[in-house]
Amino acid sequence: MPEHVLDAPVPEQDLRRRIGDLSLRLRTSGTQVKPAEPRFTDYDRIRLPSGEVIGRKKVIVMSGGCSVPTCTMCPFTNLNNFGIDGGTSAESLLEQVRRTLARTEDEPAYEVLSLYNDGSFFAPREIPRDVQVEIAHLVAEAGVKRLVVESLPQFITEPVLAPFVQALGGVQLEIGIGLQSADALVRETLVNTRISQRSFERALAVMSALGVDPKIYLMVKPPFLTDGEAVTDVVESVDYLTGLGVRGMTLCPTRVSRNTVAWELWQAGQYTPPNLWTVVEAVRRVHERLAVRVACVNLRGSDFESVFPDACPACADRVVDALMRFGESGDAADLPGDCSCRPPLQVTGLDHEAITARTAQQLSVLERAGV
Repeated sequence: MPEHVLDAPVPEQDLRRRIGDLSLRLRTSGTQVKPAEPRFTDYDRIRLPSGEVIGRKKVIVMSGGCSVPTCTMCPFTNLNNFGIDGGTSAESLLEQVRRTLARTEDEPAYEVLSLYNDGSFFAPREIPRDVQVEIAHLVAEAGVKRLVVESLPQFITEPVLAPFVQALGGVQLEIGIGLQSADALVRETLVNTRISQRSFERALAVMSALGVDPKIYLMVKPPFLTDGEAVTDVVESVDYLTGLGVRGMTLCPTRVSRNTVAWELWQAGQYTPPNLWTVVEAVRRVHERLAVRVACVNLRGSDFESVFPDACPACADRVVDALMRFGESGDAADLPGDCSCRPPLQVTGLDHEAITARTAQQLSVLERAGV
């Protein structure tokens, strides 16, 4: 990544502040504590970077939510106990994990447990350090072969991670990091996530030293970008990550959900989720570098209410099914064929000056509307 993108000019800093303030103002918290039970459980099969396909159980525990909820598209504060005092106790988190690991006779077989908390697993405000280590012990005793958690990189340090890895014993740890984009303008201003290039690369080094696998999430068409810019953003981000030796990547097509900046932009006619064929184009362009996965639950909208990437009624399900097959096989032959509905797509570079001007204009539309 060019070093010049790390030094944001004053206009970009101003945009970042305005977008961050808006994102936080739009957050909502309930007044009633939600039940202390996982809010989402699913089973599927995933392809590891090695090419092996194995069963996975994905669980999102009910938590107090993210402690840094600034991202412009993230709706999860609507779904957990964000902002509610005493909403999720340490014992509640542990009990949810215990119930998650208690296998039943009719449960699908799985070797991977993806255990998410709607935020950063290693943030002590979200999951206390002693609870993190106790969860590792529980997972180690349950016969799981691979554990996947998520965290912002600033919370991934050697003093935090080393005891957790030790407690896991022979369980392979994988940490998902929502880098979203290798481009600093896109990542830090448009997505508004608190991830710098320096903190990200430092976290990767800590993980590598402890034998932890990285799993990096990249957005397809963050707010304020066009479909053509989105493809370039994915390609350049994959190039950056492969240059660092990262093999595990998942593309996350942006969805639009209430109480987010993305929702307000969509309501104002300033943004639409990526077309499904834009997602396909991005996958095709990076396939020779890496057989990336696509988060297909994002394309079905089956985990929470949202406006999700779509195409015409004749091909939408076919495209999603093909992307799901590709996710398991990594074979480009499984990607979908064309459709007459496919809109023209002009793939363009990331012109920071043009993107910044457009972002300022779109943000002003929301501000004039009193958002």
